[in-house]
Amino acid sequence: MEIILNCKMKNYSAKLIVMFGMIMGWTVASSQEPDLLRISTQQRIPSDLDNGAYIITNETSFWKPDETAIIVCDVWDQHWCKSATERVGELAPAINNVLKIARAKGVLIVHAPSDVIDYYENSPERKLGNKYPNKKLGKLISQDKLDTETDAIWPIDQSDGGCDCETKCIQGKAWKKQHEAIDILKGDAISDSGEEIGGLLLKQGITNVILMGVHTNMCVVGRSFGLRNMVRLGKNVVLMRDLTDVMYDPDMNPNVSHFTGTSLMLEYIETHISPTMVSTDFTGEKQFRFKEDDRPTVAFITAESEYRANQRLPEFAHQLLLYENVNCEFALGKPIMKGEGRHNIENLQIMKDADLAVLFIRRRALEPEKMELIRDYVSSGKPILGIRTASHAFDAKKTVPREGGTVVQADGSVSEVLAQWPEFDKVVLGGNYQGHFGHLKEGTKVSMVPGLEQHPLLNGFPLEGYTSPNWLYKNRPLRSANSQVLLTGEIPGQLPEPVLWINNNGNNTVIYTSLGHWDDWEEEGFRSVILNSVKYLLGKEITSTTSYETTDFYK
Repeated sequence: MEIILNCKMKNYSAKLIVMFGMIMGWTVASSQEPDLLRISTQQRIPSDLDNGAYIITNETSFWKPDETAIIVCDVWDQHWCKSATERVGELAPAINNVLKIARAKGVLIVHAPSDVIDYYENSPERKLGNKYPNKKLGKLISQDKLDTETDAIWPIDQSDGGCDCETKCIQGKAWKKQHEAIDILKGDAISDSGEEIGGLLLKQGITNVILMGVHTNMCVVGRSFGLRNMVRLGKNVVLMRDLTDVMYDPDMNPNVSHFTGTSLMLEYIETHISPTMVSTDFTGEKQFRFKEDDRPTVAFITAESEYRANQRLPEFAHQLLLYENVNCEFALGKPIMKGEGRHNIENLQIMKDADLAVLFIRRRALEPEKMELIRDYVSSGKPILGIRTASHAFDAKKTVPREGGTVVQADGSVSEVLAQWPEFDKVVLGGNYQGHFGHLKEGTKVSMVPGLEQHPLLNGFPLEGYTSPNWLYKNRPLRSANSQVLLTGEIPGQLPEPVLWINNNGNNTVIYTSLGHWDDWEEEGFRSVILNSVKYLLGKEITSTTSYETTDFYK
């Protein structure tokens, strides 16, 4: 890639620039090298701070295309379940689009339509697929669960086969070949054998594997070439979570919608089997979504290091999945305040489909195109829920240069500094953040504003209030005339401060709370307020039921 330096070195030779870049520690890729694949993966790992809890994480990796394969699992031309067949018909063109892009970059495509391999018996793709069977690898393959799944609770009941048609379909083999919307081209491979595919990957030096296809709770996980066995074979395996589906009937436990069944299965995989990614990493477009998935989408955007938002928000989102039929997506920044990658949030394309954005971010600058996604969402007029550090979400307090020094594209189209939005607190939230009072052992006494006890947001909040471990934020007076304060916080020797308010900023309906300490989530009153806020902003009825009893996964 052609580069220039921002210090008037345009007239120096390319050789001198590269040498100087090497001295400064910049990485300058040769134009002869293939473009690396930028892969953003999401996973849930055990918390170091709270025994038995999990945190949601994101890692960005750069893979060599010739060390990467995509396996397409069981995307047949027809399924015994009519609904499954219809969804595969919708999914297949989206899969093919990713394969087209990946193939052009040099990624190996492996088509794995189980049970119909004989249909392709004499094709060159099938001959490549069975060229390097490896019996040693075959001995590692198993139908058992992984050790990481010990004591894990399977999230959905598929014992009835998973047909979700109103009139249940008769089970049996209905498939003859792979779906015709998926191209099988020269250089691809065809196999439904883990022993064959494992041997092929070994022979070609492939260490990175992406799984896509159906069905996540059956074949994608359990086939001899599926997620579990790719883990056993030592591959860096990832599920493309938007290009998959489950076999699940909502009449079975846990009695959620079909698409929520898929979401719960993805949670399980991220927690116990492998990371996931989305097709956006290849297409540059927003991720795939089934047309019949009409659940409202809540975009949780978290990037902070103090309050365990990467634990508490996923726990809360899990409850929304189970009880509110809400689709929950995450855009994640690293939970750090120093170091490489701090000023980055992955997966922000989810805001294009979001019906509600929940922000728990602290002092981040973003690439201008990513900040534009935030601004576009605000401009759309859709609702916002801000928690704690959202008041200073995009105010890094200093100019932040783009990582990688001052090397920018030659056409000048890339900004050298990252974008910020310090006015977000005033303009959007209606707040007046001025720092916080000191840490007090007594905590902050949180109380309802007199006369507002019947407000729907306060349904389930105790009349006597509660004591929060939060150190109290200074926000008085609020900077919006259209704000209604519902909760105040008080510490000895100070006037009460607003800690929960609704703001109509002329464009968005916003709820903001300066509460949000990890221990606040143990308070039923706080959980009730957050749940009521989500319902209120989504236009859902707030009933007499309060918050859910637990915030831990699968308990």
